[in-house]
Amino acid sequence: MNENLFTFPGGTADASGDNPFDLSGFTELTGSNTQNPFADLLAGGEATEQPPAEGAGAVQADDSIPEEKDETDQNHETVEEDESHEISKSPAPQDPQPKSPPAPKSEEDHASDKPEEAEDNPLLAAMERQEEKTAPKVAEPIFAQLPVFSYNGSEAPIEDTEQTFDELRLSKLTDFPEFDEAQSLSWKVVYGKIVKEIVLPKKTKIGQIKREIETSKEFINALKKATDKHPKCLVKPSISMQKKGDASAYKGAFLYLSEAQASPKTITFIPGRDGKVYERRITGAGEFVTPAENITVLDEIRPGFHPSLPRIPYSLMEQAIGLFRTMMRKGKGRQPAEALVHFYWDKQEQRYFIRVPKQIVSGVSVDALLDDEELMTSDRYIHYADLHSHNRMPAVFSKTDDHDERATRVYMVVGRLDRYFPEITVRISNGGRFLEIAPEQVLEMPPVGHFPPEWLTQICTDAEGAFGVAA
Repeated sequence: MNENLFTFPGGTADASGDNPFDLSGFTELTGSNTQNPFADLLAGGEATEQPPAEGAGAVQADDSIPEEKDETDQNHETVEEDESHEISKSPAPQDPQPKSPPAPKSEEDHASDKPEEAEDNPLLAAMERQEEKTAPKVAEPIFAQLPVFSYNGSEAPIEDTEQTFDELRLSKLTDFPEFDEAQSLSWKVVYGKIVKEIVLPKKTKIGQIKREIETSKEFINALKKATDKHPKCLVKPSISMQKKGDASAYKGAFLYLSEAQASPKTITFIPGRDGKVYERRITGAGEFVTPAENITVLDEIRPGFHPSLPRIPYSLMEQAIGLFRTMMRKGKGRQPAEALVHFYWDKQEQRYFIRVPKQIVSGVSVDALLDDEELMTSDRYIHYADLHSHNRMPAVFSKTDDHDERATRVYMVVGRLDRYFPEITVRISNGGRFLEIAPEQVLEMPPVGHFPPEWLTQICTDAEGAFGVAA
């Protein structure tokens, strides 16, 4: 079979076909030949095969430097020199060293690689630059919100952002008199995760601080990570110094005038025998004393009664009113008469009971005889309240009542007993100083009567759609 199955570049097989793999037709292509498609790979291989010039020079320099050796090591060193010459003449190809897998990086390593990653990755860097540009626009609705004054659970928007922090303090004095001393008040602004202390409240404007925080990179970055994307800009005052009776170096409160006069303070407050508090000021012109109002160095006190015992049961009040209604026809000539009962608290049995003292009554008066020594002297009982009736007259304390009811306790009067629902008035006496209080403070409310539950289904609280007709 003389037909050739292969055709080779550079020519064909000879006619005889004896040597179909004759290589004389091939041309050797080197790495420098531009027609070679593998020129880059060959060029790299040639570069790696050439020994570095510095390394070769170093080996020759080491061979040219004679060193003194011990005779015992001459033979050994000669062998090493011969081996080194052979290595320098025919350098062995360097086998590529197996690379070990990189060690896992920690979070800190990854964090440190981010700037380099952004520099190496132009797309990532461009995205970050774009995000920095668009972030203020996205946050514009947040920036449009007014700052909020926040103190002791009270919050209110601050309309005038161009006022200083001290001007805000002055505007809040009516509601918060403790703001009177500017040096005792400190301010800070809490905006998301950013907290800024105010050093100069008299010169710093609220809006200025808000804008400084909003334009800071720290605030924008914190806003990106925050779960609350609409944080409030809270303006928070706090009392950093509070003194009782010694408000400042120049102001104070004293119990006696002599103490105020001996004090170096120029503004002092002293209670008078008439129950009023007086303000005393000292200047180079003399001593000034006037009645005082809104004294911030003193505690705010409101008059009232805070019971230590439970309320009087309605059942006892029901019994007392039953007695009083009966007395409406027990006076002389079957005329209405008044009556008096005492309410006692038994500390041992933990309950109230009624004591009716011996008394001489008429239509306008009660003269009682307090003759129960045990109740009056024993520590077991507390005389809690007095209740007397005004028969068909209004439930109003008379001047006689004011004279008789000077002991410190609760006093009650019931009137209009001729009506279906009588009247009742309750007051306390504090050493002869009276204050009217709500009856439910000391009296149990009447019980709710039982009624059929279906009555409630007949009552509508919403006019729309009631009785099936639109309002």
